[in-house]
Amino acid sequence: MKKSILTMIAILLVLTTLAFAGCSLLGNTTNNLANSGGSDTKGSTTGGSTNTVTNYTNVSKADLEEALTKYREIAETLSDRVSDLEEAVRQSISVSKANIGAYAVNYVDSVICMLCVDDRYISAETNGTLGCQGTGFIITEDGYVVTNNHVISYENEVDWDGTPRLTPWGYIGSQKLVSGEYQSITGGFDSTSKYYNGGKQYTLEFVYRDPAYDLALCKIVEEVPVGTSWKAIPFYDGDIVRGDELLILGNAQGFGLSATSGLVSATGKTFTDYPKLTFIQTDAAINGGNSGGPAINIYGGLIGVVNSKFVSTNIENMGFAIELSKLKEFITAAETNQQITVRYKTISAPTVATEQQAA
Repeated sequence: MKKSILTMIAILLVLTTLAFAGCSLLGNTTNNLANSGGSDTKGSTTGGSTNTVTNYTNVSKADLEEALTKYREIAETLSDRVSDLEEAVRQSISVSKANIGAYAVNYVDSVICMLCVDDRYISAETNGTLGCQGTGFIITEDGYVVTNNHVISYENEVDWDGTPRLTPWGYIGSQKLVSGEYQSITGGFDSTSKYYNGGKQYTLEFVYRDPAYDLALCKIVEEVPVGTSWKAIPFYDGDIVRGDELLILGNAQGFGLSATSGLVSATGKTFTDYPKLTFIQTDAAINGGNSGGPAINIYGGLIGVVNSKFVSTNIENMGFAIELSKLKEFITAAETNQQITVRYKTISAPTVATEQQAA
């Protein structure tokens, strides 16, 4: 949005400059006519000052044609400049779209495809080990990772390893409802990431979670394999409005890192299930496994945490991300409760002064 405003200002400045240039040319042409031999100049004195009146009745046809030619040249020049500016605006829009897509590559080292497993229980629904696939992302250089609470924790009915009981279907274990963090929380990086390391699954230590915010904080246990610090996604320091572009990164359906894009459809959405939260609504595609992933704007800043979507035959493209302000509240609570410091970085939209300085 700010880039569009700056573009329009530039257009106005150029047009104003051209207009002044045109006036200057016209003025010079008029003076030439006034000073030509075919003009009749008379002078009169009023109150001590002299007023000069120019009579153009005797201007030659050649002089008029010369002036008309110059006027046409000015008009053609202005038309060419306007066309150039329109093309510059079109290119600017194309660059903006290309830029937001570039963050899918830029943050390939920051997004984690998470795998959570608990070997202690057997799911009563699937008759398999309890598990979940989702997304997390690095927010600090020392390896703190944010995801959804529902990615790293569970509340499931399980087959309990108690005394088998006889039923019409044979001997089965009793069932009970269990909840907590998964026993094993790991994550891997995309094959194009410098942290890929042959598909290594990095161990994530559970740090803090809050079901009311549906957010969780973990930390990578291993040392960074390349360089001296983990690559983190900075928090965006600015306003988000309806119509802004955004990028969604995540482990869609457990198939690995993927990217989708869309618009901010609305902000400040609330739901009774999470009364403490406000959400960004977006039309970007969100699938199972995207939960806990980052929502990023055109400046490369984090604006939300992907959380959920509406699923129905009569609903299309209604996905939701927890707003950044609520993530900050959650981090503050984690720092207080766990006596830790989470040093995330911020990024803001470039200003006119910054762009001029860079140029």
